[in-house]
Amino acid sequence: MKFHRTKVAQFQEQACQLTLREALAEFYCVNSHIFSVPEPETKWTELLVHHDVGHVFFGVNTSILDESAGDYWTLFATDLSFNEYSEYAKSPEGKKLIKSIGFINIFKSLILGLPLLYRTFLNSRRMTRKWKTKGYDKYMDIPLVEIRKEYNLNILEYKL
Repeated sequence: MKFHRTKVAQFQEQACQLTLREALAEFYCVNSHIFSVPEPETKWTELLVHHDVGHVFFGVNTSILDESAGDYWTLFATDLSFNEYSEYAKSPEGKKLIKSIGFINIFKSLILGLPLLYRTFLNSRRMTRKWKTKGYDKYMDIPLVEIRKEYNLNILEYKL
């Protein structure tokens, strides 16, 4: 399991010119070795699509530290409440996912992710409004750079 953040795609750049739709396709392409594109047929798979759009909007990939950063963004900068978030973690699929990651890896990511927690919190407070977890359809054909400007979102930078 990787415990470092790596820039692997255009959607991880602040001024990404890809539309949200194109960036989501890029996200699925660079992660095709890990998972396939979820079909929103159940509540869980619908959540996965919303979660993946959040990865793209907030510019984080799928390393364990980026997943932690994505969770922090979700809690601080989206309309998803902590209770809703924890309900998903308590679902059978959520429990299975947590078990596959492992308690030690989750604990390690929380400790190593503390600087990300701080930066994410500060950046989320500068946003003009929260990202709608399920209300992003109208943005699908707009470049990420424009959407991020509209929300005053400054994504976390990657150290090269």
